[in-house]
Amino acid sequence: MYPLVRTAKVALAALARPPLKLGDTSRINLRVWPGDLDLYLHMNNGRYLSLMDLGRLDLIIRVGMLRMMRRQGWRPLLAAATTRFWRSLKPFNRFAMETKVVWWDEKWIYLEQEMIHQGHVAAHGMMKMVIKSPQGTVPPPMAARALGMDSLPVPVPPPGLADWIHWEQEIKNGD
Repeated sequence: MYPLVRTAKVALAALARPPLKLGDTSRINLRVWPGDLDLYLHMNNGRYLSLMDLGRLDLIIRVGMLRMMRRQGWRPLLAAATTRFWRSLKPFNRFAMETKVVWWDEKWIYLEQEMIHQGHVAAHGMMKMVIKSPQGTVPPPMAARALGMDSLPVPVPPPGLADWIHWEQEIKNGD
Protein backbone atom coordinates (compact mmCIF):
# COMPACT_ATOMS: atom_id res chain seq x y z
CA MET A 1 0.00 0.00 0.00
CA TYR A 2 1.26 3.45 -0.89
CA PRO A 3 2.26 5.45 2.22
CA LEU A 4 -0.68 7.90 2.09
CA VAL A 5 -0.42 8.95 5.74
CA ARG A 6 3.28 9.73 5.30
CA THR A 7 2.49 11.67 2.12
CA ALA A 8 -0.02 13.88 3.94
CA LYS A 9 2.38 14.35 6.87
CA VAL A 10 5.30 15.33 4.59
CA ALA A 11 3.10 17.71 2.57
CA LEU A 12 1.74 19.47 5.66
CA ALA A 13 5.19 19.70 7.23
CA ALA A 14 6.66 21.10 3.99
CA LEU A 15 4.08 23.89 4.00
CA ALA A 16 5.24 24.90 7.50
CA ARG A 17 8.99 24.61 6.84
CA PRO A 18 11.19 27.38 5.43
CA PRO A 19 11.16 27.77 1.66
CA LEU A 20 14.05 26.47 -0.42
CA LYS A 21 15.78 27.83 -3.50
CA LEU A 22 16.06 25.66 -6.57
CA GLY A 23 19.68 24.66 -5.84
CA ASP A 24 19.06 23.83 -2.17
CA THR A 25 18.86 20.34 -0.71
CA SER A 26 15.61 19.16 0.84
CA ARG A 27 16.03 16.95 3.90
CA ILE A 28 13.25 15.02 5.59
CA ASN A 29 13.48 12.49 8.39
CA LEU A 30 11.71 9.17 8.11
CA ARG A 31 11.54 5.82 9.88
CA VAL A 32 11.25 2.24 8.63
CA TRP A 33 7.86 0.89 9.71
CA PRO A 34 6.75 -2.78 9.66
CA GLY A 35 4.68 -2.16 6.51
CA ASP A 36 7.89 -1.20 4.70
CA LEU A 37 9.52 -4.59 5.22
CA ASP A 38 9.97 -7.56 2.92
CA LEU A 39 10.30 -11.23 3.87
CA TYR A 40 13.92 -10.67 4.90
CA LEU A 41 12.88 -8.05 7.47
CA HIS A 42 14.56 -5.10 5.84
CA MET A 43 13.02 -2.32 3.78
CA ASN A 44 11.51 -3.61 0.56
CA ASN A 45 13.30 -2.39 -2.58
CA GLY A 46 10.09 -0.97 -4.00
CA ARG A 47 9.43 1.00 -0.83
CA TYR A 48 12.68 2.92 -1.32
CA LEU A 49 11.25 4.38 -4.52
CA SER A 50 7.90 5.13 -2.89
CA LEU A 51 9.64 7.01 -0.09
CA MET A 52 11.80 8.87 -2.59
CA ASP A 53 8.50 10.31 -3.89
CA LEU A 54 8.18 11.98 -0.48
CA GLY A 55 11.57 13.64 -0.82
CA ARG A 56 10.58 15.04 -4.21
CA LEU A 57 7.24 16.20 -2.78
CA ASP A 58 8.98 18.13 0.01
CA LEU A 59 11.33 19.78 -2.50
CA ILE A 60 8.53 20.66 -4.96
CA ILE A 61 6.43 22.23 -2.21
CA ARG A 62 9.27 24.14 -0.57
CA VAL A 63 10.62 25.71 -3.77
CA GLY A 64 7.08 26.88 -4.61
CA MET A 65 6.58 24.57 -7.57
CA LEU A 66 3.44 22.81 -6.35
CA ARG A 67 1.31 25.95 -6.07
CA MET A 68 2.61 27.25 -9.37
CA MET A 69 2.01 23.91 -11.12
CA ARG A 70 -1.54 23.71 -9.81
CA ARG A 71 -2.28 27.23 -11.10
CA GLN A 72 -0.84 26.38 -14.52
CA GLY A 73 -2.34 22.88 -14.78
CA TRP A 74 1.14 21.35 -14.88
CA ARG A 75 2.18 18.05 -13.32
CA PRO A 76 5.58 16.50 -12.62
CA LEU A 77 6.17 13.04 -14.03
CA LEU A 78 9.01 10.69 -13.23
CA ALA A 79 10.45 9.36 -16.49
CA ALA A 80 13.37 7.25 -15.23
CA ALA A 81 14.98 6.18 -11.99
CA THR A 82 18.16 4.35 -11.13
CA THR A 83 18.68 3.28 -7.55
CA ARG A 84 21.73 1.80 -5.85
CA PHE A 85 21.29 0.09 -2.50
CA TRP A 86 24.33 0.31 -0.24
CA ARG A 87 23.08 -0.70 3.19
CA SER A 88 19.92 -2.35 4.47
CA LEU A 89 17.43 -0.31 6.44
CA LYS A 90 15.96 -2.43 9.22
CA PRO A 91 12.73 -2.14 11.23
CA PHE A 92 12.35 1.15 13.08
CA ASN A 93 15.63 2.61 11.75
CA ARG A 94 15.49 6.37 11.44
CA PHE A 95 17.01 7.84 8.30
CA ALA A 96 17.17 11.11 6.39
CA MET A 97 16.09 11.57 2.79
CA GLU A 98 18.03 14.25 0.91
CA THR A 99 16.79 15.47 -2.46
CA LYS A 100 18.25 18.06 -4.80
CA VAL A 101 18.03 19.13 -8.42
CA VAL A 102 21.43 18.46 -9.96
CA TRP A 103 21.00 19.30 -13.64
CA TRP A 104 18.50 20.04 -16.39
CA ASP A 105 18.36 20.51 -20.11
CA GLU A 106 15.62 21.84 -22.38
CA LYS A 107 13.24 19.01 -21.43
CA TRP A 108 14.38 17.01 -18.42
CA ILE A 109 15.12 17.77 -14.78
CA TYR A 110 17.57 15.44 -13.01
CA LEU A 111 17.41 14.93 -9.27
CA GLU A 112 19.69 13.10 -6.89
CA GLN A 113 18.26 11.45 -3.80
CA GLU A 114 20.02 9.80 -0.89
CA MET A 115 18.77 7.92 2.13
CA ILE A 116 21.23 8.42 4.96
CA HIS A 117 21.33 6.23 8.06
CA GLN A 118 23.83 6.82 10.87
CA GLY A 119 26.00 9.01 8.64
CA HIS A 120 26.18 6.47 5.79
CA VAL A 121 24.37 6.42 2.46
CA ALA A 122 21.94 3.50 2.56
CA ALA A 123 20.50 4.14 -0.92
CA HIS A 124 21.25 6.53 -3.75
CA GLY A 125 18.87 7.41 -6.56
CA MET A 126 19.18 9.39 -9.77
CA MET A 127 15.81 10.54 -11.09
CA LYS A 128 14.77 12.00 -14.42
CA MET A 129 11.65 14.14 -14.28
CA VAL A 130 9.61 16.13 -16.78
CA ILE A 131 6.90 18.74 -16.25
CA LYS A 132 3.82 18.31 -18.44
CA SER A 133 1.07 20.78 -19.23
CA PRO A 134 -2.15 20.20 -21.18
CA GLN A 135 -0.22 21.55 -24.20
CA GLY A 136 2.82 19.28 -23.74
CA THR A 137 6.26 19.44 -22.11
CA VAL A 138 7.17 22.50 -20.06
CA PRO A 139 10.86 23.34 -20.55
CA PRO A 140 12.69 23.77 -17.20
CA PRO A 141 13.70 27.39 -18.03
CA MET A 142 9.99 28.23 -18.58
CA ALA A 143 9.11 26.66 -15.22
CA ALA A 144 11.86 28.70 -13.56
CA ARG A 145 10.48 31.92 -15.09
CA ALA A 146 7.03 31.00 -13.76
CA LEU A 147 8.65 30.80 -10.32
CA GLY A 148 9.97 34.34 -10.79
CA MET A 149 13.53 33.39 -11.69
CA ASP A 150 14.59 35.53 -14.65
CA SER A 151 17.77 33.61 -15.32
CA LEU A 152 18.45 30.02 -14.54
CA PRO A 153 22.16 29.19 -14.33
CA VAL A 154 22.68 25.64 -15.52
CA PRO A 155 24.66 23.68 -12.94
CA VAL A 156 27.55 21.42 -13.85
CA PRO A 157 26.21 17.87 -14.15
CA PRO A 158 27.50 15.50 -11.48
CA PRO A 159 30.00 12.80 -12.43
CA GLY A 160 28.34 9.85 -14.06
CA LEU A 161 25.16 11.65 -15.14
CA ALA A 162 26.31 11.99 -18.77
CA ASP A 163 27.05 8.25 -18.81
CA TRP A 164 23.59 7.47 -17.42
CA ILE A 165 21.92 9.70 -20.03
CA HIS A 166 23.96 8.05 -22.79
CA TRP A 167 23.13 4.55 -21.50
CA GLU A 168 19.42 5.41 -21.32
CA GLN A 169 19.52 6.79 -24.89
CA GLU A 170 21.15 3.56 -26.13
CA ILE A 171 18.37 1.51 -24.58
CA LYS A 172 15.71 3.77 -26.11
CA ASN A 173 17.30 3.47 -29.56
CA GLY A 174 17.70 -0.30 -29.24
CA ASP A 175 21.49 -0.30 -29.58
